[in-house]
Amino acid sequence: MRILDKYLLREFAWPLLYCFDAFAMLMIVIDLFSTLDEFIQYHARFATVVHYYLILFPEMFVLIMPMALLLGLLFCLANLSKHNELIAMRASGVSLLRLAVPLLGIGAAATLVVFAVDELFVPRARENADALRNSVKGRGERGVLENYFFANSVEHRDWYARRFDTQAFRMDNTEVHDRSADSTPMRDVYAESVRWINGQWHFFAADVYDYHRTQPLVRVAETNFPDIKETPKRLAVEGKKPEQLTTIELRRYIRTQRRANHLAGLARYEVNLQNRYAFPLTCLIVVLIGIPLGMRVSRSGPLLGVGTALTLVVAFYFLNNITGAFGEGGHIPPVVAAWLTNTIFAGVGLVLLVRAR
Repeated sequence: MRILDKYLLREFAWPLLYCFDAFAMLMIVIDLFSTLDEFIQYHARFATVVHYYLILFPEMFVLIMPMALLLGLLFCLANLSKHNELIAMRASGVSLLRLAVPLLGIGAAATLVVFAVDELFVPRARENADALRNSVKGRGERGVLENYFFANSVEHRDWYARRFDTQAFRMDNTEVHDRSADSTPMRDVYAESVRWINGQWHFFAADVYDYHRTQPLVRVAETNFPDIKETPKRLAVEGKKPEQLTTIELRRYIRTQRRANHLAGLARYEVNLQNRYAFPLTCLIVVLIGIPLGMRVSRSGPLLGVGTALTLVVAFYFLNNITGAFGEGGHIPPVVAAWLTNTIFAGVGLVLLVRAR
C-alpha cells in the first residue's frame, strides 16, 4: 500500500468514527423516547438498559454505516481541501480516480461487513431485544412467541397459541381449526398444552369438535392427529417477520410457498430477500457519490457537506421505502423494488465521478 493510500485512509478514519458515534447516539436517544418510561416503570437496572442497546447495536450498525460513510467522507475531503492538500495531490499528477481507489476500498469493505452483520446478527437482534424487555416486565423468554397465530391457507388450517416455546416445542392454550376449501368447519381442537413428541404434535387436556360425527364433542386427556404435519421449525418460521429470518430461511420459505402455490403475501418475503443483498451495497454507492460531491462542497466548507449528505440520505431512504412498499404490495417486481434506488444513485455517482475528472 502506498503512502498516499495510508494517508487518505487515516484522514478518512477519524471523521468516519466521529460521524458513526454521533449517529449511534442519536438513534439511541430517539429509541429511549419510546422505552425510557417502560424501563423506569419496571425498575430496570442500568446494566439491563446497556445490555438492551448492545443487543440492538447490530441493527443500528447496518442502518448507520451508509450515513456515517457519506458524511465522514465529505468532512474528510473538506478538511483536505481546507489545507490545500487536494490541490497539491492533483498538481503532482494524481488523478481523481487514483485518489478514489482507497476510499472505494473502504466502501467495498464496509459493504461486506454490513452484509455479514445483517445476516449473522440482525435477524435475531430484535427478537432478543423484545425478549429482554419482556423479562424486565416479569414475563417472556427468549425463543417464546406470545399470542402466536398462523393461517395455513394451503392445508386450510389455523393455529393459535397464547404461548409458543419454539425451543422446547411446546404450546400453551392452543387452538387448531381445520376448514374445507370452501371454509366449512371440519374440526376444532382446544387444548391446554401441545407438545412435539416423536415427530407428532400431542394435544393434552383437549376438547375436539369433529363435525363429521353425530356427537361432535370429544374430551381426551391426550391425543394426536396424523394429518397435522406442520413441524415446530416451520411454525416457528411462520411466526416471525421476514426481517427476522436469515437469507437461507427466506429462500427456503419462498421455495416452499411457491411449491405449494401459496403466493399471497409472498412478495414481502421476496422483497426482503433482495434487500439483504441490495442494502449493503449502499455503503459503496454513497462513497461513489461522496467523492465527486466532496470535491465540490469542499470549497464552501463542511456545513454545505452536512446539508448535502443529509439531503441525499433522506432522498435515498424515502425512495427506497416507496419502492419497497410498491414491491411488497405486488405492484412492481421484488427485484426492481430492492434494486431501483441503488441503480439510480449508482448511476448518479458514476456520472458525477466522470464529470469531475
